[in-house]
Amino acid sequence: MPAAHLVRIIESKVCIAAPAAVVWEHITNVQLEQFADPLLFRLLDVPKPLRATLLTEGAGGSRTAYFANGKKFEQQILRWEPNKFYSFRFNPEPGFRVGYVFELSAGIFRMLAGAYELREEAGDTVLTLRTEYSVQRSLRWLLLAPITAVLHLFQRYLLRSIKRNAEHEAV
Repeated sequence: MPAAHLVRIIESKVCIAAPAAVVWEHITNVQLEQFADPLLFRLLDVPKPLRATLLTEGAGGSRTAYFANGKKFEQQILRWEPNKFYSFRFNPEPGFRVGYVFELSAGIFRMLAGAYELREEAGDTVLTLRTEYSVQRSLRWLLLAPITAVLHLFQRYLLRSIKRNAEHEAV
């Protein structure tokens, strides 16, 4: 990462009434097409995630995330511990824009990596989502707070959707 960028990590958690094995299936192969994206995301031009498909399991494997704008992320799996931990590096294709102007592959705001951690507690699964991102240092005073706020909302949207899918299956 160039020194011109400030790197940050944020995380969100959700408790899911389903075993870790069920939740695992919903974080490795994600289906979100059936959920409406929040109005704020549409106003801010945050592409709606549709699905993510696991291509190859394990560290060094890959997953592809598809969005309603026709763009995708190729995700390289960094760490793979079934039913416990899954991390990946974002590789947005060139031209993947967010907020009308932010080019995610090489712009002033970049998505770097993500991780899901699962922990079983009393029959439920606590799912933590971490996102690593960067903002150009010279614009951090202007962009860091709003980007962080939108990323937190996006994490909550993803986690709520995964929760609904996993709990529906566990019933």
